[in-house]
Amino acid sequence: MTANGIVKKKLPCNTISNVIKCWQWDISPFIENVKQNGTKYAVVILNRPITQKQDFVKCLWNNATVRVTVDGGTTHWNNFYKSLANEDNKNIKLPDLITGDFDSITQDVLQEFKKKGCEAVHTPDQNFTDFTKALIELNNYNEQHKIELDHIVTLGQNSGRIDQILGNIQTLFLVREMHILPPKTNVYIMSDDTVSWLLSPGDHVIYVPQETRTFKRSWCSLVPVGECCDAVTTSGLKWNLNNQPLKFGSLVSTSNTFDRSELVKIKCSHTLLWSMRVPSLTEKQRKKQIDLLS
Repeated sequence: MTANGIVKKKLPCNTISNVIKCWQWDISPFIENVKQNGTKYAVVILNRPITQKQDFVKCLWNNATVRVTVDGGTTHWNNFYKSLANEDNKNIKLPDLITGDFDSITQDVLQEFKKKGCEAVHTPDQNFTDFTKALIELNNYNEQHKIELDHIVTLGQNSGRIDQILGNIQTLFLVREMHILPPKTNVYIMSDDTVSWLLSPGDHVIYVPQETRTFKRSWCSLVPVGECCDAVTTSGLKWNLNNQPLKFGSLVSTSNTFDRSELVKIKCSHTLLWSMRVPSLTEKQRKKQIDLLS
């Protein structure tokens, strides 16, 4: 584990160029629910339907170091919990923390979890979204319990109101700009079968899961948010960039895909939002079908 990424393997971080900062990313530990010695993560459930596979969500949730539901996300979690078979229902862990201004959760659900011993923190400040405030409270919780997280996986479907989608991206920026979390803690947004996170200026090496790089309809994107990214160089993509700018009104790298390399390497002068598809999060893993499509 490096200070700025999840690393299972030694990845060639300086292949593109020698810059001060280099990040290495491997999301396979939590998408494959593989426990790694010493790796700790939190799961945060936002106020959107839970669309990932039931077995995946159960393992992701139970294996987490800290579990958080945010306002109406508590209701969505309660619905998911009640949809489980009796045996699974009994084995599911309770939220460690429930946060929000509580304008989108019913009092019945809130009181039900309080009676079960869940800690609830009311966050009425309207200057920040419930997502941002949840991460602030999560950091407080970690400090109180002396927990150091490597990453935070947020389940928050990126559909519906565009202002809320942009608000979630804003939270990713605020984590960095306001130092809401320790520098080594990375925040990911999982929406359906997509995982997204910010790439800060510098070099990045991203390990691409095999199912992603071999699936026929996989995709990825590099989107500048808030400002132009003056220079981007990549390798490992079908349509690579060579010291090119990305900005709205000109070129934005959406609907890109992979060249089947194990690694994608990116050098960026300014912050980018990286997203990629992980098919098995919502689809049943059918190895034969993936092999046929590859």
